[in-house]
Amino acid sequence: MRNSIALNFLPLATEQFHITLYCIPFADGKRPEYKNETAVSRNLEVNGNYSKYWTLFQKPPDGTKQVFQPLDNTYLTIDALRLALVRSCREKLSNDSFRVNTKFRRYIEIITDEYPEGSRAILLEPYFLRSRGQYGFLVNLHFRPKEEYRGTRRVLKLSLALDKHGQPNRNYYADRYTQLIAFVKDFHNKIFPLSIPGGSEVKVSSHFVELDAKSLEMKTYVVGSRNKSPSQFRGIQESGPLKHVPNDVHLYFLYRRQDHALAQDLFRALRGDTFPTFPGMHEMFNLAISRDNVSGAVISNFTSHEILRVRDRVNSDTAGRDVVPIILTPFGKHDRPDDNAAYWDLKHAFLEKGLPIQVVHTKTVADKNKLKWSAASIGLQIFAKLGGIPWKVKPRLEKCLIVGIGQSHQRDGAKMGRFFAYAVLTDSSGIFEEVQVLGNNISEQDYISNFGNNLRRIFEKYSDKYSSFVVHSTFKVQRRELEAIAEVLTEKKNQLQSGEFVSLKFNDRNRFFGFSVDHNSRVPYESSTISLSESEYLVWFEGLQYRGTLPRKVIGNPLHVEFTYPHKRLSKEQHKVFLQDAINLSGANWRGFNAKSLPVSVYYAQLIARYLKEFDRRQLRPVDVTAIKPWFL
Repeated sequence: MRNSIALNFLPLATEQFHITLYCIPFADGKRPEYKNETAVSRNLEVNGNYSKYWTLFQKPPDGTKQVFQPLDNTYLTIDALRLALVRSCREKLSNDSFRVNTKFRRYIEIITDEYPEGSRAILLEPYFLRSRGQYGFLVNLHFRPKEEYRGTRRVLKLSLALDKHGQPNRNYYADRYTQLIAFVKDFHNKIFPLSIPGGSEVKVSSHFVELDAKSLEMKTYVVGSRNKSPSQFRGIQESGPLKHVPNDVHLYFLYRRQDHALAQDLFRALRGDTFPTFPGMHEMFNLAISRDNVSGAVISNFTSHEILRVRDRVNSDTAGRDVVPIILTPFGKHDRPDDNAAYWDLKHAFLEKGLPIQVVHTKTVADKNKLKWSAASIGLQIFAKLGGIPWKVKPRLEKCLIVGIGQSHQRDGAKMGRFFAYAVLTDSSGIFEEVQVLGNNISEQDYISNFGNNLRRIFEKYSDKYSSFVVHSTFKVQRRELEAIAEVLTEKKNQLQSGEFVSLKFNDRNRFFGFSVDHNSRVPYESSTISLSESEYLVWFEGLQYRGTLPRKVIGNPLHVEFTYPHKRLSKEQHKVFLQDAINLSGANWRGFNAKSLPVSVYYAQLIARYLKEFDRRQLRPVDVTAIKPWFL
């Protein structure tokens, strides 16, 4: 089956050109400037010798002219392309139709449409696609809302998150592709070709580069009686969950008096009386809910005093049984901070007693369509918090420990006030092991020290139980920490075989995108991967199902995945194994049947870090997050 993906990358049509640069011998001290250009330090080969220089594209009085080819220095070529694009925009576009971003992501933003609610823009960023050895420009679509309209339905439509009917946009890929192609048609000949410093003219293709995608295996779920299924929902519906909850469990509905009818609606939906989309807790999870194991109580308000009163009553009534309080609230976790302060108070108060709670927004229950599609996921979270295991995934690597790391930093004004890092430990099938604290410090130095020491402790603890170890993170773990872990494992096993310890970095908010060239939906197949370099991939953790041509749900963005350890390159076949297990772990998410596509290893760790950050921000007492069930679902 053909599987080609058009990367959001316009390659240069001109391969051979030269760049003129002016070099000044490097010396510590003030950075040289000339005609509003600030010098950049670069390590360059001049006359056969590598040295460090201050460099400028304009000729300063004391500069020496040097001419370079595109592959002599990648960073130099990217800077030259960026400067050429900025100059072209200034010469050919009006000043109010583009912006130059000079922060961490240095791109040019060209405004294509203006609305009362904000502006739609195209972002252009020079990039070197190492897998093809091509320079060019990444092209991205962005809607920048005015602050007073942020989050409104109109803005969500303009940003393509919602379709014209106000529903989640299943045609997001096709709509985004249409917008990008329209930009190329309207603006390409206005801003290209470019004049590189030194005079070379560079042409830019008007077509996205097409890459052959490799297809990994589809996720396979292991459910009741060890049966396998391509669908979590159908698998559990036909075979039951992988592990049932204990017999003596209890559900406790808490609601304001005016929300009593909504509590009854939620109870009936969970029992399976209301919607054909969810047959009920008993049919799905073999967990009967009736008046024998369900209680209800009124919470008069969500003040701290009332929350503690109700919590203590629930804790006393349950008498040691496994219990999940289900709390109906007029706010949710994702509401504005001014509106949802009590959400964090609720989570914290019950966690102090080891009670995982299920918070359900009253708006979800009051909207029958929302409840129809939410009931199954609410039931799933309750089941997992009671100690059940709904499913696991079929792994490629057996006896492999996945250490997912999340971090979050609390700011105190302009400086960092506290540093958080937590590790969620699972095996490669997604079975939850435990949560470990890696760092929770005010001092950055203490945080770095504790992070490394605690991470090494984890590997020491599990080195006898597992034969392979993989770190998943959303940030680059320092090289010295990864090398220290490798030393620990080497000492434990006498020798460290290649591939026995690997670290991967995931980015779900990256600058890359891709479109299927084989389907009008433009959505790539699930489990498609394209290579960006020898250690980087773009991966579709969700996408079209095979033999399908239309998306059945909203498909998220691809993830950028980078192998950050070992530093000696792994083979493509080894990459394939670790990418496969990462894709599998995105299916081990027990927050919902169509939950976020990030692997649970890092997604769960991110959730925990956010909770602890909010608890600290609200100056709530520390709680033990390591000794209880997956409360963070």
